[in-house]
Amino acid sequence: MTYPVWIDGEWTDVPVPEMSGEPLVVPNVAAVVLSEDRSSILLQKRDKPGEPVRGKLEIPGGRWGAGEPPEVAVAREVREETGVELIEPVGGTGRVDIATHRSCGFIDQVAVVVGLEGTYPSLHVVIECVGAGDPVALPGETADPRWWPIEEVRQALDENPDQFVDQTRAMLTVYFERGVGSR
Repeated sequence: MTYPVWIDGEWTDVPVPEMSGEPLVVPNVAAVVLSEDRSSILLQKRDKPGEPVRGKLEIPGGRWGAGEPPEVAVAREVREETGVELIEPVGGTGRVDIATHRSCGFIDQVAVVVGLEGTYPSLHVVIECVGAGDPVALPGETADPRWWPIEEVRQALDENPDQFVDQTRAMLTVYFERGVGSR
């Protein structure tokens, strides 16, 4: 099945997974990764050739695999895209000890993104956690991952919101509006 998506100024039909003839919303995990001192957020730039959002800022994340616990999915995505390891939860109620990392704190679903320019129908579950390490890019996927001071991120959202991928802008805006990022 295909789904109309607005890409480069026109509607384009893109393949969308389906079950029993119905299009599926693709589950994704995304991470608001705070530095160990909780003064910075990990951001990166999209770097997939041909994507309309190439060069825009985003938080790490990606598809949530079937049967994969959310804390495992988010740790995998953050590690794959930036090399940063998740080391501890920040808040929320979901805490699970996993061999590859300690745990994450669940915020909740902060954005449902359907049909935005260049995207597939998706639900993003954002998880707040603390990470450690020097970020490294994943060529062809991400570029320039780095720790951004929280106040710079807030200022960038206010002054130049178009520099963010739409989903990231929505997720970070809700994150800050709820006061979660002020712990």
